Amino acid sequence: MKSQIIERLITPDGKTINDVFQKKDRYFIDIYQRDYKWERSQVETLLQDIELRFNLTRRNTIDPKKIKEDVIKRFKPYFLNTFLTCKTAGYVSIVDGQQRLTTLLIIFIKLRQLIEEVNNNDEYSTKTISQNVLDRLIFEADDFDKPEYYKIYNANRELAFDAILNDTIDDFQPEDETQKKIIENYSIVSKYFVSFFKSKQDGKKIDDNKLTFYIYYLLEKLNVVEIIIEQQENVATIFEVVNDRGLGLKPYEILKGKFIGNLDNSEKEKANQIWVNLQNRYYNSTVVNSTENNIDLDTFFKIYFRSKFVDSEAEYKKFEDKYHYEIYQNKKILNYFKKFENNGFLFNWVINDFEYYADLHLRIRTEYKNEYLIFNKLLDQNQQYLLIVSAIELNDPLEKEKIDFVAKKFDQMHTALRLLDEYESNSFQDFIYKINHQIRNKSIPEIEKVFDDTLIDYLEREKKITAGNYSTISELIKWELLQNVSNRWTNFSKYVLMRIDRFLAQHLDKPSYCNESLDELEERFNKNNRRRYGMQLEHIYAYNDRNQALFTDDRDVFDEAKFKEIRNKLGMVLLLKDSQNISSNNDYYDLKIDDYATSNIIWNELLVGHIDSVDQRNLPKHLDFTIIEPNGDGVFPLNMVEMRQRELVEILKLIWGF
Repeated sequence: MKSQIIERLITPDGKTINDVFQKKDRYFIDIYQRDYKWERSQVETLLQDIELRFNLTRRNTIDPKKIKEDVIKRFKPYFLNTFLTCKTAGYVSIVDGQQRLTTLLIIFIKLRQLIEEVNNNDEYSTKTISQNVLDRLIFEADDFDKPEYYKIYNANRELAFDAILNDTIDDFQPEDETQKKIIENYSIVSKYFVSFFKSKQDGKKIDDNKLTFYIYYLLEKLNVVEIIIEQQENVATIFEVVNDRGLGLKPYEILKGKFIGNLDNSEKEKANQIWVNLQNRYYNSTVVNSTENNIDLDTFFKIYFRSKFVDSEAEYKKFEDKYHYEIYQNKKILNYFKKFENNGFLFNWVINDFEYYADLHLRIRTEYKNEYLIFNKLLDQNQQYLLIVSAIELNDPLEKEKIDFVAKKFDQMHTALRLLDEYESNSFQDFIYKINHQIRNKSIPEIEKVFDDTLIDYLEREKKITAGNYSTISELIKWELLQNVSNRWTNFSKYVLMRIDRFLAQHLDKPSYCNESLDELEERFNKNNRRRYGMQLEHIYAYNDRNQALFTDDRDVFDEAKFKEIRNKLGMVLLLKDSQNISSNNDYYDLKIDDYATSNIIWNELLVGHIDSVDQRNLPKHLDFTIIEPNGDGVFPLNMVEMRQRELVEILKLIWGF
């Protein structure tokens, strides 16, 4: 019953592009489709889509008369999309889809001009097809072979089509948006084809063989489905549903067809269950406190292809946005997936590799089981996920160990760069490119060496360390290199102080504001809307008269630069809850001591002697924290700044020196 209702509403009819444009009657542009508005990106996407599919098959003949047969037999079809029509009063109107069809008409006009250039030039030893083949697709002629009307017809666009057909666009003045877009998009198509059909033997000539193949590919292998709306009264409703509520396919939805579309029914059902299950799990997943709050299968596929097939920065960048185009031309991917023609391989990949790696990626993005994953996430270091997937083999028996280790080494490398004041986002991204392919499916000792070598080599090249003196990242965490470590990045300083306190709390087995569960820690670290629950930085040297007096000479000149330098040494910065940070604000050090003692942050409490010496016995033996009393003016003694800085570096060595 339901299918009968659908059949009365619409009738689908599959066609080639040749079928669509060769029909005797023109298509009228329905009132719902009045304007032509495609932008450059949409035109270029269409051209790139066609080019990618066209290039999948090698051209085997140079005989123009055999090209059509070769295309029909060997080239793979490309489904372009659907368009909706409704036949009334003796003519057919396009209800939806004229943007694509109008662009194809522009493409045919440009191809007709290229045909003329080849066939009317004696420099070409072979010729391409007759321009009459395209004339029949572009327009219906009058008795004098002049265009009487164009196949995609609307009165306001005829003059624009005349201008591009006759190459008189320089003299044409568009009167509306449709005419303007036709002229603009013709220029885009023209420039694209000049490059695409340029002969490799003679850059001034057209590759006539490629041109002939391409035209026959367009006509015989580009398929569309015409959906005929049977009743005029349904046109407006169907148009609204298609254009207002419908969504374009995402890349992963296109890939789904590529991977499972041609499987046998039983295999297709099983593969589809796995795909849909993962798709739904991603859709229902929640990623909080991250720059990537929404993840889907596109997020996974970008990481998967990069982690398993990318070896350089140039390759890495190709897997952004419409990344699925790259799989059609990347030789490594095509070879690995056997050109997507081996259904048995594709089925096994979906039920094994896809299920394993997509599940792995979802878990490391959403679970709160590994502290180093969350530590890196606090600083929005999402590239850790790429490196983890790269390192892990299919059904890796050391999966957990590798997740732990890669996340830990990532944190160590990133933290060391910032502590050394050598972090720069672009150079750090370069590390990712290099490390990614070097740790692919490697053992833990091999992974460790890649991380260490990458950072040490960089610092030696930049002459930040003496060549040959260091071999591991751990060796960089030392007083000689970190004595001037400062509060340069607010969030990073918060992170370091949080890690210090979490370390102390776990060794002393004492409660701390920074030693909660990982999800609670993340919430506290990032909290903005309820100030009493957020972590904020606190400067021991606040802006007040007594602190500034420490940096004022006998002539009453205040050295503000020196004051800021000392004030922002990392040892002179603390964490406080927002409410305490507000209350202490610009107080003198002797007035801040009570806030530090009751802050529930152990690093602060050690500073002011609020941790019992008995409890401190649980710390590593060489750690000896100094209680620093205010001087006679109630401020932090300037001669104790270095002591505080040294004690900070000692605990950094324990946490990041492994």
